Amino acid sequence: MKAHGKYGVTATAANVSLCEDVRNFSTRRRNILYLMHRYLLENGYYSSAEALKAEGRLSEEFELCDNIDLDAMYLEYASFYNMKFGKYPRILKKLTPKLKVELSSKSQAGAVGKGQAQAQAQPPQSMPGQEASLGNWHAGVGAATAAAAASLHNDATPQQRNGNDNGNPPQLHIKKMATAEGSNATELQLRIGDIEHGHSGGDDALFSSLDWQLLAELVKTSILREDILLRWSDVCGNQRAIELIKEAVLTPIEYPQLFAHGLKPWRSLLLHGPPGSGKTYLAKALYAETQGQVTFFNITASIMVSKWRGESEKILRVLFHMAARRAPSVIFFDEIESLTSKRDRATDHESSKRFKNELLQLLDGMEHTLKGVFVLASTNLPWDIDEAFLRRFEKKLLVQPPNPTERSSLISRLLGASISLSARLLEQLVQLSDQFTGDEIRLACKEISMQRVRCATRGLPPHNDATKESQATLEANVEQAFRQVRPLGQKLLAKHEQWQQDNGS
Repeated sequence: MKAHGKYGVTATAANVSLCEDVRNFSTRRRNILYLMHRYLLENGYYSSAEALKAEGRLSEEFELCDNIDLDAMYLEYASFYNMKFGKYPRILKKLTPKLKVELSSKSQAGAVGKGQAQAQAQPPQSMPGQEASLGNWHAGVGAATAAAAASLHNDATPQQRNGNDNGNPPQLHIKKMATAEGSNATELQLRIGDIEHGHSGGDDALFSSLDWQLLAELVKTSILREDILLRWSDVCGNQRAIELIKEAVLTPIEYPQLFAHGLKPWRSLLLHGPPGSGKTYLAKALYAETQGQVTFFNITASIMVSKWRGESEKILRVLFHMAARRAPSVIFFDEIESLTSKRDRATDHESSKRFKNELLQLLDGMEHTLKGVFVLASTNLPWDIDEAFLRRFEKKLLVQPPNPTERSSLISRLLGASISLSARLLEQLVQLSDQFTGDEIRLACKEISMQRVRCATRGLPPHNDATKESQATLEANVEQAFRQVRPLGQKLLAKHEQWQQDNGS
């Protein structure tokens, strides 16, 4: 007999029973005890194994299945943790240094007075069943003694603070308990401080939990740190997009006085256009031009989406929180339609709706709470994005293919170092590359360069521009390379232009 799941997934009755066993607390506890018992036996802890068997009431009715042991589960967990967070888990940590408070006083009564002071400082004799309260007694006496001594010390005269034989208040002596050297007591604070880019993590409640710290470590992997040699002048065309990006990111940094009286720079920009039109290239140029001044988060769906319930929303909140603490910063969502599709689709899962709602709240509240954060997004399918997300993007701009002048400049730059281009040949290539995106022109020029590589590797003499025949052959090969490229964005360009006319800003 088979049980049907919510989405048509079938499972046998045995699998359903096993799933219930895993979720049941008592069954899970029993299985863990058997795992511990097997591990103790295999490693020679026979007395401990017998004690665990007696105290845990393990019977001979059950035994572990084959290929199931505690060590294998440990390795499997460590492997999964490394795959998810990019590092192996830390299981143990060194204890922090403990403080021992001792109460001592000098009295003219000598040994009698010392005996009375020791009697006051000692805990009551423990009776059977009272061991559990001893820890609370020590904590209470230590706290009360420290508070009383501090109060008396503040109210006392200098002579009384130095101590004398006229009934001076008791003195506190703090001793460090013997612990292992090199304790990691401040490791947690240091890690939070590193996450917060120099800020102390003690005042930040968001990263007080270890789970949030691990998510912050995951988000930190999206921060770009590599060197990219790129300038605005390397971008072919799209001057309008470059001006908007500069207004949003560079102008507030260079001229902060312009935004000191309520004026706020652009907070979000959506770039759309056919594939290969240069949307991601613009983001790379922004990162290269602002490297060292702006924190750049390169966000993809693989970082945001998690299979654990509620974790994707937490990653989003950590992302925007870290971006605000590291401001000025840029959050770049590449192919954002994968995260912001329409919410009225019947196929959307509940987790997807929660994720989108969280992102909507963060984008909407950015104007008031996340100062210095600029959201840059790119998409090939803007009509698939939910209207609520479109409203939150202040500017929506179409990235156009290069015009004839820009194509001529790009072809000359890509081919000028490899072959000699005549004015007639350059004009012909500009005509052949009509409706080409910048990336498609790059592919055609790369094909021409690879033809010369093929001639060199096959031992063929390279084309010599000195003869008329070789020049004609060169021009034929160049034209053939451009004719091989089919402009894929031509089909989508008209649709993008219509969408920009209806929804752009």
